[in-house]
Amino acid sequence: MSVAAWNRFLQEQDNWPAASRVNSSTPYSIQARNALADKTFEKKKRMSQEERHLQILQAAVKILATKGFWGMSLQDIADEIGITEAALYHYISSKDDLLNMVLSECYDTPDADEYNAVTAAVTDADGHRVYFYPRYCLNIALYNLQRPELVQLYSVLNGEALSPTHPAHSFFIGRHMRNWEMIGSMNWVLPPEVDEERFYDLYTLAMSAMDGLQYRWLGDDSMNLLEEWISISDIIFPPSEWAGYTDPSEYDPAPDRCLPPMTLSARQQTI
Repeated sequence: MSVAAWNRFLQEQDNWPAASRVNSSTPYSIQARNALADKTFEKKKRMSQEERHLQILQAAVKILATKGFWGMSLQDIADEIGITEAALYHYISSKDDLLNMVLSECYDTPDADEYNAVTAAVTDADGHRVYFYPRYCLNIALYNLQRPELVQLYSVLNGEALSPTHPAHSFFIGRHMRNWEMIGSMNWVLPPEVDEERFYDLYTLAMSAMDGLQYRWLGDDSMNLLEEWISISDIIFPPSEWAGYTDPSEYDPAPDRCLPPMTLSARQQTI
């Protein structure tokens, strides 16, 4: 890999040799802040509304990831958390309502956005905050390594939602452009040859490659998702073009080096 700073992620895999979805430990100092993580609940214990809500979400993620929406029943959820199906209706109105809760609260979350962006950014000598897209993509892989059950949930539902009759069909069809709107609003440092049209194509290629690798990772416990992504990054972002635009560690903090003129948004303003 051409980015020296990325080698540490590979070196930290000593106790995580395959970056496998069956190993729940993580060597990374930045932890995925998942609202469902480390939450355990005693069945039939009187809970606050918030605790019960989280318990229902946790059960829904587990069951949806294995059975999908079509295979899941509300009785499955009730059995998982130790209440009756009738009692479950005090917290949700329908199976579709539960699915919407999971989609809105568990996968594309502000915590995920923050994790992906925070170490892909640098502030230059003049206080401008800018982002490096290849590192942003690496962070997506690092984050997803820490939440394999949610990645499986996403993959199962994404496959099911190919059917126009699926209640999540519109969510998944529109997700690519929703995420592009967020990406397009950020201040990226990009090679001079990368205009907005090409950046969109790169975004599409990178996210499609990520989805494909994650499908393989879910099905093959021996596959090292991190190594695979770092390797493929050199193809998507060739060093001959992207050197200096890959990772914040490549930024030279010289007092006279102002980064905004190197960003896509600044170049668009000069057209």
